[in-house]
Amino acid sequence: MSEQRQEVYFITGNKSKFEEASLILKEAVSSAGINLVQKDLKVEEPQVLDPEKVVKAKAEAAFKQLGSPIMCDDTAIFFEAYPNFPGTLTKFVFQSLGFRGVEKILQGVKRGAYFQTLVCYKDSEQCLVFKGVWKGTITNNISSMFNPDWQYNSIFIPEGFNIPLAELSMEERAKHSHRKKALEQFAQFLINRNNQMNNKNEVLVKCTS
Repeated sequence: MSEQRQEVYFITGNKSKFEEASLILKEAVSSAGINLVQKDLKVEEPQVLDPEKVVKAKAEAAFKQLGSPIMCDDTAIFFEAYPNFPGTLTKFVFQSLGFRGVEKILQGVKRGAYFQTLVCYKDSEQCLVFKGVWKGTITNNISSMFNPDWQYNSIFIPEGFNIPLAELSMEERAKHSHRKKALEQFAQFLINRNNQMNNKNEVLVKCTS
C-alpha cells in the first residue's frame, strides 16, 4: 500500500509559474512526501506598501478558504532611488505611467533596481516567508521584446548582462531568477523539516524497541 502524500496548494492561475515551481521543488517535495497542486484562487490583497504583509495576507486568506497547507508568491520591482517603490504598486505604476513615465521619474537619479519575489508557506502551525532578489539597472532603451505580464523585463538589465531581461533565454532566466532563489530557500526548508521528522522517528523507534 503506497504512502499517502500531503497536498500543498500553490495559489496561482499562471500555469507557467506553477511548472517552474514544480521543477525547482521536485526533489524537495518528493523527499518530503508532498504533492504540489496548482489552485487558481481569488484572494483579496491589502493595499499596503509592505510586500511581506501582502504575501502573508494572501496566504492567510487562501489557507482560511482551503483549510490545507498552501504556498503563494508575490513579485515586485524596486527602484533604489525611491525606497519601497514601486514595490506593491509595481503593476499600478506601469499601468498609470508606462515606459515614458517610468523613464521620467528616473531621470537624474540612480538607475539601480531589483526584482524581489517572496514565497509564503502557510499551514496550521506557521506562516513563513522566503525571499529571492535579482539586482540590475533600468535602461532607457526599451527592448522590442515585450510581455504584457512582465512589462519591466523590457527595461531591466540584470547584473552580469548587457541586455534586458526580456531578451535572455529561458535557461538563463531560470539560472538566476529571483523566483528561483526564493523557491530554493523554500525547498531547503522542506528538506530540513523532513530530515528533522525522520530523526525524531528514529529516536522514537530506538526508545520503543
